[in-house]
Amino acid sequence: MKKKIYLPIVLSVLLLFSFVTITKANSTTIQSLIPVMTSNTSPSGVASASSEWGSEHQAFKAFNNDYNDTGWASKEGIPNGWIAYEFENPQNVNSYTLTARGKSESLAYESPKNWTFEALDGENWIVLDTQNNITGWRVLVDKVFTFDNEKKYKKYRLNISQNGGYSYFVTIGEIKMNYTPAPEPTLIPTPEPTNSPEPTPTATPELPSGDRAILTITLTTGVDKEFDLSISEVSDFLNWYDNASGATKYGINKHDNNKGPFSKRTDYVIHDKILSFEVSEYTAQ
Repeated sequence: MKKKIYLPIVLSVLLLFSFVTITKANSTTIQSLIPVMTSNTSPSGVASASSEWGSEHQAFKAFNNDYNDTGWASKEGIPNGWIAYEFENPQNVNSYTLTARGKSESLAYESPKNWTFEALDGENWIVLDTQNNITGWRVLVDKVFTFDNEKKYKKYRLNISQNGGYSYFVTIGEIKMNYTPAPEPTLIPTPEPTNSPEPTPTATPELPSGDRAILTITLTTGVDKEFDLSISEVSDFLNWYDNASGATKYGINKHDNNKGPFSKRTDYVIHDKILSFEVSEYTAQ
C-alpha cells in the first residue's frame, strides 16, 4: 500500500526509538475470545469492515495476533469506519484491547481518536462503550477498555468516527475482545448473636418475724454499725435498701445509744457505702 506521508524526519526518528524501547506490554497475557484469524472467515466466525484497502489490509488482519503486519486499514480517502467480528455463538464481552499498527510511521495520526464499541442485538447496534480524544498511541503497546455488560451478543464492532487527523485512512493493528467475570462479593459472615447471661436477681431479704432485731451494717470502709431496732424499723430499712433509686442515704434512730442532752440521734448510712448487713431477730422479754 502506498502511503502519502509528509511528516518531519524528527517524528520518524522518535517513533523508531519508541519501537526499540517499548515492548509488547499486554499482548502475551490478554487472551481474546476471537480465534487467530487467517482470513475473514477462517477458522471460525466472520471478520468484516465498512471498507478495506486491498488484500493487505483486510478486516481479519486486526484479528490475526500478528503485531508486525500491516493491520486493517479503511479504503484510501476514508479516515473513519467500522471493523467488526461475528462469533459463531453469542459471547459475553466486557472489555476490548486495541493496538496500533506496528509498521507505520504515522500511527499517532491514523489510529482511532473517537469511537464507540457496539453490539448487534439482532436489529439494532447497542453502544456498550464510548471513547473520545484517545491519543498517545505507541508501537506494540496495548490500550485496554472495560465496561459493564452481562448480555451475550454474536456480533461486535468498533465504530470509529474520527482518527488522529490523518486524511487518507484509519487503521488498527490488533483488536482483542475479552470477558472478565465480576469478582464474587466477599461475604462477611453474620456473627451469631451472643446470649447475654441473665442477670442474677438480687434476692429480697425476708422480713424479720420476731419482735425486735439487731441490725448490723458493715460499711465498705470495714466499719460495723449496730442498731437495736423494732421489726417495723428493720422492715423500713430493708424496703429502702431494695428500692433506693433516688434516696441514697437513710437515717436510723439510735434509740438507747442516744447519749447526751439530745432529743434524738439519727445515724445516716449511704447506700453505695454499705458492703453487707445482718439482721438478728429476737423476742423482747
